[in-house]
Amino acid sequence: MKSSDRQILDTLAQQVRARFPDALVWAFGSRVRGDVTWESDLDVCVVLDCPVTRQIKNWISDVAWEVGFGADRIITTVVFERWQFEEGPLSASPLIANILREGVSA
Repeated sequence: MKSSDRQILDTLAQQVRARFPDALVWAFGSRVRGDVTWESDLDVCVVLDCPVTRQIKNWISDVAWEVGFGADRIITTVVFERWQFEEGPLSASPLIANILREGVSA
């Protein structure tokens, strides 16, 4: 992961944790693996201890857009409740396996 992407991830994580202090935040995907193309976005997973509502997802998406806009980067977010990520049916998904295998935590 390039240092510029790391800085973007850390900035996003800091803003998310200002509202959700126990949030887990990972970058994953092509920017972490190093197989970036000109069209690659920065994929970020956010895991929260509270119920994830549409308003929370929208807020995180808005923060990601603002952070990414300032850094000339598109940030795509996926947001999970901790129980979904760790124990729910989604915990067995290839997406979560990929995040846990290659993800870089903030």
